[in-house]
Amino acid sequence: MKRLVAFVATALMAMSGIAQAQTVPVPNGGGFVSGDEVEHAGFVPFEVGTATGVSIYGKYMYLTSWKNISIYDISDPVNPVLQGQPYPVGFWFENEDVQVTPDGRTLFFAESLPGNSLHIMDVEDKTNIQPLADLELAGDHTTTCILKCKYLYGSDGSIVDVRNPAEPKLIASNDGTVGTRWTELATGQDYSNHDVTEVKPGFILDAPISGPFHYIDVRNPVKPKVIAVGVKEASETGWLFHSARWPNNTKDDFILMQGEDNANPRCGAQNGPFQTYDATKYKKTKTFTIIDTYRVTNGTYVDGSPAVNALGCSAHWFQEHPTFRNGGLVGMGYYEHGTRFFRVDSKGKIKEEGWFQPVNGSTSGWYWASTSKSERVGYSVDYTRGIDILKWNGDL
Repeated sequence: MKRLVAFVATALMAMSGIAQAQTVPVPNGGGFVSGDEVEHAGFVPFEVGTATGVSIYGKYMYLTSWKNISIYDISDPVNPVLQGQPYPVGFWFENEDVQVTPDGRTLFFAESLPGNSLHIMDVEDKTNIQPLADLELAGDHTTTCILKCKYLYGSDGSIVDVRNPAEPKLIASNDGTVGTRWTELATGQDYSNHDVTEVKPGFILDAPISGPFHYIDVRNPVKPKVIAVGVKEASETGWLFHSARWPNNTKDDFILMQGEDNANPRCGAQNGPFQTYDATKYKKTKTFTIIDTYRVTNGTYVDGSPAVNALGCSAHWFQEHPTFRNGGLVGMGYYEHGTRFFRVDSKGKIKEEGWFQPVNGSTSGWYWASTSKSERVGYSVDYTRGIDILKWNGDL
């Protein structure tokens, strides 16, 4: 039986036939509904409408927004503690995938609007974030560390040498005026991505705006080599690859891909999906083949799915659970569809197993609090609410 928690909107209560509801301290008078597998464990507020993403390194959570950078100590994952004060950035848009060096000393934030700059911050003292350097023409939509953050690859093709983060060197700009973009070096074609993921040291998966995704050897950052590609089915159009994951340092049988398609009020056959790809034969075939595709649908809200959407019925940032081994648990943000939890079985088939549906929400992504195999707590980052701290009570 699904439980109903904290419905405070009169119209919604009338629609569902509920006379009273428990409230929780979240902004905009919003509550939530959820499946039995998901427990609401806490809430972290921040500026409404600006937060974009979270990265977790060790016991710290780094939150980026269009206005601030904030660092939280999550040693106790259900009680994040803000370290110092948020660092104000004015208006930087929109690094959804902030990067931090393995030693925890340096943070990279790419500003694609209104400027085109890579901002490098000293975060060794978590209570006192300080600017370290700025680099023009490297403000890609997202930027990704490769080779232990010695170099950065931008989603639009920039290459930056940050072996000395205080003096970054632009190898290739994202506008084509300096050097040759890594995208063209790798494939011979000039294209843009939404994101890049280093799936093991020196190897990346890209998430192209159009065309197939690529598995690329970047051990020499200026001589990237494509190893294999994954192609959309011919019927899959209208959405872009948003992000990619290959669990267990590419040893897993499955690549997990997620697509994005915004501004669709109703769910349909071309909305941004969650997909699994077969990664067992690529060394011979040089390709990854699709196994399964999952899309959300519209509902009545009290069943966990809204009747209409604003940003679209689209998948967004996601993360597999640390126990994932040739299948397992995955959490994913879904805009107005909140946070969904999936089980990928041993054949790569996808089944939804749980959900958290906020009132007045637009969820950007899901992040597990640690890499512990026993971890049950994670963070649902929402553009309009803040961070909902959730506990997974289902099977791991």
